[in-house]
Amino acid sequence: MSNNDLNENEEEQLEYKEQEETSSAPSGMSLFADRIKRWLNAQNKTLVYVTVAAIVLVVGYLCYYKFYKQPREIEAINAIYKVQGFFELDSFKLVLKEAPKLADKFSGTKGGELAAYMAGTSYLYTGDFKNAIKYLEDVSFNDRIMKAQVIGLLGDAYVENKDLDKGLKQYEKAAKASKTDFASVWWYKKAARVYEKKNEWKKALDIYEIIKKQYKDNDGAMDNDKYIERAKAKIGEY
Repeated sequence: MSNNDLNENEEEQLEYKEQEETSSAPSGMSLFADRIKRWLNAQNKTLVYVTVAAIVLVVGYLCYYKFYKQPREIEAINAIYKVQGFFELDSFKLVLKEAPKLADKFSGTKGGELAAYMAGTSYLYTGDFKNAIKYLEDVSFNDRIMKAQVIGLLGDAYVENKDLDKGLKQYEKAAKASKTDFASVWWYKKAARVYEKKNEWKKALDIYEIIKKQYKDNDGAMDNDKYIERAKAKIGEY
């Protein structure tokens, strides 16, 4: 065999080897597919972790509600039953023997919140305005009527405690939050009286004008015109 034949044979073997290596190397498409698989596997693991965590949270909350919160709610309602009877009879001194302790003990429950409301209201009507504020500030009823009532009572407590500005804010807030026109007029008139007390007659007049414009047919607004006339006289509009 000649040298030329040998060289040609070697060149053919080398070319075949290069082709074999090229064909066995991963293509761009193959690499991309591998990356997608690895990404999906990572996402699946994350999804599993998130799902397990969600299940643990749900089960944990159900256990908390079933074995702690619900029994505590029932205990609180049972505990305040007697105090409610005193409160309905306006026996505020008797209410204050138990309601503050129950409000503190069952804080975070509906029964505890009701106890705080009775305690705060009873403190207000017995002249302890600082404690009235303390307990009423912790009350946040979902019921719209009761929510407005608490806001207004807080206004009473602030005013009696000589904090007129805070009282005014509460009165006006209660007037806007009230579900009935009569209650709105009630709290607006209280706000106007405080403005009069502060000798801010223009602001008092603005309140009376709101009552006349929005609630003129309400029984609580029957004497409103005389207050308008008095306020106008004070600011020299006559």
